[in-house]
Amino acid sequence: MQIVRGIGITGAAASSGTVVVIDTFRAFTTAAVLLSKGADPLYLSADLDHARALAATTGALRCGEDRGRKPADFDLGNSPAEALDRLDLTDRPVVQRTTAGTRSVIAALGAGAEPVFAASLVVVTATVDAIAGSDPVTIIGAGTHGVERAEEDELTADLIEDTLSGIGDPGGVANAVARSAAARRLSAAAWAHPGDVAIATDVDRFDFAMRAERTPQGWIALRAHRR
Repeated sequence: MQIVRGIGITGAAASSGTVVVIDTFRAFTTAAVLLSKGADPLYLSADLDHARALAATTGALRCGEDRGRKPADFDLGNSPAEALDRLDLTDRPVVQRTTAGTRSVIAALGAGAEPVFAASLVVVTATVDAIAGSDPVTIIGAGTHGVERAEEDELTADLIEDTLSGIGDPGGVANAVARSAAARRLSAAAWAHPGDVAIATDVDRFDFAMRAERTPQGWIALRAHRR
């Protein structure tokens, strides 16, 4: 299997075929928690105003961040721990907008990539199962602000690539991510939930992959995908 690696929104916009977009801290850890709580659909948005408009149209909760921080009018921040604390979200629409992750997925779909999966450590094995047999596979680390390489995303990408080859070390990668500079910064940030790092490094917490698809209305939704 040929593996192509890329970074951020620009890398996603140049992708084709089967694509995995990784955002471990925190977009696609938060998305996995939302889906596990029953959110349906989980719409993805590229910008704040679009997210607000889509929420107004669909009655969706607004989830996400702008430069890490929850906008004042959003219902949830980009926090897996905050999402986990919510009551049952069964059949409740949610729209998620983040600086790197959601924009990178949308860029990949805009480039014509198919299928496109969103991933993080909490869904590694299910993601590997979903893309097994695809060739080539492009793995995009959404990165910091969708522009710069992020260690946690690259380590997660390494784990997906190694697991495809049968040599993955989930525990070692989880420990490396938990000890990373990004984890220290996130843990110290006044605007972040203190439980976010622990959830984001819980490898295979969930048994589904997350596939992004266009709805009949032309919106983009992320759904749980099981083989």
